[in-house]
Amino acid sequence: MKNNKIIYSIIVFLVIVVLGAAAWIWQSRSHTDGTAAASGRTGTVSTLDEQARDKVRSMSPQQRVGQLMMIGIQGTTVNQDAAYQIAQYHMGNVILFDRNMQSTQQVKDLNAALARQIRRQSQDIPPFIAVDQEGGFVLRMREAFPRVPSEQQLGENGDPAAARTWAVTTGKKLKELGFNLNFAPVVDLGSASERSYSSDPAVVTSFALQAVQGYEEAKIWCSLKHFPGIGKVRTDPHLDGDQVAASREELLAADMKPFSDLIRQVPHDKMFIMVSNVTFPVFDPKLPACVSQPVMTGLLRQQFGYEGLILSDDMEMGAMAKHYAFSDMGVMAIRAGADIVLVCHDYGHEQETYAGLLKAYENDESFRRLVDEKVTRIVRTKLAGQAAGYL
Repeated sequence: MKNNKIIYSIIVFLVIVVLGAAAWIWQSRSHTDGTAAASGRTGTVSTLDEQARDKVRSMSPQQRVGQLMMIGIQGTTVNQDAAYQIAQYHMGNVILFDRNMQSTQQVKDLNAALARQIRRQSQDIPPFIAVDQEGGFVLRMREAFPRVPSEQQLGENGDPAAARTWAVTTGKKLKELGFNLNFAPVVDLGSASERSYSSDPAVVTSFALQAVQGYEEAKIWCSLKHFPGIGKVRTDPHLDGDQVAASREELLAADMKPFSDLIRQVPHDKMFIMVSNVTFPVFDPKLPACVSQPVMTGLLRQQFGYEGLILSDDMEMGAMAKHYAFSDMGVMAIRAGADIVLVCHDYGHEQETYAGLLKAYENDESFRRLVDEKVTRIVRTKLAGQAAGYL
């Protein structure tokens, strides 16, 4: 009888051990599967980050600096001067104007040639090929596009869905021509401006959101402009500098409200932000927004939490060109928070800007780290866009 009790106790003990081991194995597998699932959710992001870092590591200093620039070219083909500018200075991005456009087929051929030329000298990284196609009087290739209404006309019509319809139409046509970035919509406030939906920030946000979603549907990047908002300027920045004399509270509640609202509502990799070359003394009493750290880093990055690409407005506008050297402008903009600097017209000015950036990259370790961080963000955006059908 005593032996039977001992045997029974041993059997019970073994059963408990086996059940416990089975439970432990099941929990371990469940945990492993859960971890794998979590890794799967972030795997694409991690892989994309790694690909971008690997690509940047393979680039020369000259190629890295070239990614920071968006230039304009002269002519309707990749002629000898344009080819030299791209190859010699490793320019990574380009914007076209009416001077570059003669016909639909010619623009397609030009954009294809630009993409080939730029990829050839930049580790096969595709360029952003941009255009200003806002509607109204800011419209390139008018004969190739339906008459796109201005933002003011859309706003007065009162139907935000129309902004989406026009963005889809415009975006698809631009993509067909070889563009992948449109510098629109304008989200500045101003009832008197053809380039503004409204003086009411809520109305501007509602129309701009539809436009951004339309461009996303067309698989083309767009860019809000002109942060922090130039609806109150009195002098055209193309001619000279100006200051917006408004309080911080007023700007946050009105002019910057469409930007902050859209940053919360739109994926940051689908929407870039262009920063104006107007001065906002309440944020920075000395420097225009496009070279101001309080504006780009303090407001856009830190306060609003924007993680996408920040681009300067054209540095050849009078607001910048009359007051700063091109050899300094690019460095100032990148230090302040910009990712890409626009120099849109003169080859000499483009070369000076590039030379200033390269010199700072080669001689300043902190600037070098900053540039590498920005180039990684640019390359990652391009790789993600390539996977999503934007390129």
